[in-house]
Amino acid sequence: MLVKTLFIFLITLFACSEFLLGTSLIQRPIILGPLVGLVFGQLELGIVMGATLELAFIGAVSIGAYIPPDMISGTILGTALAIQAGTGPETALALGLPISTVMLALNSVVGSPIMLTFTHLMDKDIEEGNVAKFKFHYFFGGYCSFAARLIVIPCAFYFGSDAVVGLLSQIPEWLQTGINISGGVIPALGFAMLAQMIWDKKIAPFFFIGFFAVQYLGLNTTAIAIFTLAYVVLMFFKEKDQKGKVAVVEEGDGLDEF
Repeated sequence: MLVKTLFIFLITLFACSEFLLGTSLIQRPIILGPLVGLVFGQLELGIVMGATLELAFIGAVSIGAYIPPDMISGTILGTALAIQAGTGPETALALGLPISTVMLALNSVVGSPIMLTFTHLMDKDIEEGNVAKFKFHYFFGGYCSFAARLIVIPCAFYFGSDAVVGLLSQIPEWLQTGINISGGVIPALGFAMLAQMIWDKKIAPFFFIGFFAVQYLGLNTTAIAIFTLAYVVLMFFKEKDQKGKVAVVEEGDGLDEF
């Protein structure tokens, strides 16, 4: 258990390095889920759980003043506890979503004051022209602002896994069925949140074409992707050809209409 907890801490530290590495999206569930699965020797299950949580959190993007739930905590703890309990992605969802909401509040209470403190220190370093101290406060302060995650996630896994596993084993079958059903609905809600942001009357027909192709023609995702790529390439060259014809007409001698 101690070794697994250490790996959980390292995965958390890796996820907190997101902005240090240039917005590489390593904090997304689709990345963290398989990493947690590797710790338990369940890579395939980790991929499935990570993909399921990715669908649930796919619309969780910080825009303006909106701060989404902490999907790092929800993914790591939800996946780890679900695998430890021997359950499926529905349990990872059922555990991950409330954990992410609670950790969002904890991050705001603990992380924001720490970040603000180090920001003022960096302002002072800039005024003094002290580059070395600025670098130290930048990197050290950045990780200190994630103290809630770095402490709570490993500790919650180490001290809470047995309790969570025992609790899950006592869940009646009818409640487990309800969790499975809700686990299928929540990813749909996450996808709907994303679709709402990008929805446009020009995009809507392609959405329904893809849906009917999967539902009634029995095509899989790979086939849809290939047809989509071919259509995009076709439209690209068609639009390029049309622009070339317009350019030729505009360069006429003015007597073309005769």
